[in-house]
Amino acid sequence: MMLANDYALELHRLQQVGPVDIPHIDGVKMIVKDRLDPHTYDPIILNHLKKLVDDPTITDDLFELRSGDKPEFNEADYPNVKIEHYMSTEMSQAVPYLKIFSREATDQKALIYMHGGAYYAGSANETLEPLTRLAQEFSGIIYSVDYRLCPENPYPASVLDCLSVVLMASRNHEELILAGDSAGASIALGVSQLAQQLGVSKITNHLLFYPTVIHGSNLLGPILDDKKVPIRPDERPVLHANYQQFRQLDRIMTKYYTSGENVDLTSPIISPLYADPTWFKKVTILIGEFDPFRFQAEAFAQEVGTACGEVNFIRYGGLGHAFLNFLGQVAASEDSIREAGLHL
Repeated sequence: MMLANDYALELHRLQQVGPVDIPHIDGVKMIVKDRLDPHTYDPIILNHLKKLVDDPTITDDLFELRSGDKPEFNEADYPNVKIEHYMSTEMSQAVPYLKIFSREATDQKALIYMHGGAYYAGSANETLEPLTRLAQEFSGIIYSVDYRLCPENPYPASVLDCLSVVLMASRNHEELILAGDSAGASIALGVSQLAQQLGVSKITNHLLFYPTVIHGSNLLGPILDDKKVPIRPDERPVLHANYQQFRQLDRIMTKYYTSGENVDLTSPIISPLYADPTWFKKVTILIGEFDPFRFQAEAFAQEVGTACGEVNFIRYGGLGHAFLNFLGQVAASEDSIREAGLHL
């Protein structure tokens, strides 16, 4: 773990980084927070990924895919934040969710959050650490949805569950922000389109941590081409193995999400990269330099930016996917919560 003093110094340095021009992402306000040693992994992230071998094999066993360490959370560490458990009954559904808010929060804004987990894993409880921290930066109320998982409940079950909570929140708040990480960010973008097309809610903002925005893409094509990513030569094998891992993960999560049904993967609800970008008036994306989803996130940002949406794209040097799991260990992960709060 980074020494406390080093952690604080790195966090302070990251907070001073401002926007830069990246010509290949048109219409996007870009903030690149590189490491002092550019194009290298954060040491903690590197140590986590070093266990990957070349051409790794991901099991297709659902039990194993859902196993692994669960993040620890101590509510007593956040005495100024309240966490309450509720159930939405909108659309004749029973959808559990967490309500997370600071004691100074007002009801004007609501942020509805969809957890990650490749559609088949994760839970609202696993969002408590990042969302409790975010609640200290955000003036409104946060709702974290415990949507049904696939393959037991395939698409569109998760989308409809989250829409239920959005409808509930729309009755109590003037501004709605949809948010999520990874697969949850994809669900958030699908729900945003549905809520607006149905005329039931106006979504004012979107907060996306390392989103996946397309299914059924060419996994050997440019969207997952790690050769385009600058990295120190001795760390490239780790990057390549991680990209190989995600090519398999992409196939597995798509299979479970659609449960093998004949679903059109180009539907904009399933693959928001194909959506009309004018639906997304304001978007903030936070992603790691070495995240295998980086290029699809950049493509989505450019689509929205060129359609005159307001897009903030914040890229962290040295980070891969799911960096919120490293809160308290990696300074850039903590900085991402602060940046998220600034753009709400």
